[in-house]
Amino acid sequence: MPSATLPQSNNSTCATCKKKFKNSKGLARHQQNVQRYNKRQQGLDKLPVNTVAEFKRILVTEIQKRLPLNFRSMGKKTFSVPCPESIFFSIFSGNIHYYSKARGIYRCIFQGCDAYQILSKILNSDQWGKRIYSQNQQTYVVCLDPIPWSSDSQNQPEEIDPLEQLLQSAIKKHNTIKTRRPKFLRGEILIEWKKKRSKVNGIVNMVGYIHFNFYIAQSQNIQ
Repeated sequence: MPSATLPQSNNSTCATCKKKFKNSKGLARHQQNVQRYNKRQQGLDKLPVNTVAEFKRILVTEIQKRLPLNFRSMGKKTFSVPCPESIFFSIFSGNIHYYSKARGIYRCIFQGCDAYQILSKILNSDQWGKRIYSQNQQTYVVCLDPIPWSSDSQNQPEEIDPLEQLLQSAIKKHNTIKTRRPKFLRGEILIEWKKKRSKVNGIVNMVGYIHFNFYIAQSQNIQ
């Protein structure tokens, strides 16, 4: 099992979840907890490699289904896939950033310039977050928050996608109305596993689901 990789943190702030602590000791305890979350819990089965690999292919297919070529689909995207806890842990162990046994929840956070590559390695696919269409069009998962638009032309990039401008302006308007930090930010990829009650033939069972949370954008000129 790979060990959890903890990015370098500054000013007692976790580099992964951006949670701030009063001092370095608080941050150190947080990092120790993250290491503990990535240790296999009692009762979780060790699965065959081919079973895990097949489920990864299913996840990639489900993600790509959510990348349509439609301007209205740009922005926040959230969907769920049924998944046993043992399979989730087998796939994402080493990258789990939060775990609560009482609540029945795992949480992984990916962000930054290497987020896409990390998930490519986890899911065994470098195309997991891309879908290419005809006429050089591509819909993709946003893994890095772009440079915010500025009215100062000297600081503005030479070429700006007008669709990107519209999306940023909508996000900015939403943030001014709702000051509370959203569950996940543009450029972040939040992957959770939760238990949910399911009733079949009058029998109530607890079923696990993977919840994917990310933003998508489109490009009309790809090489």
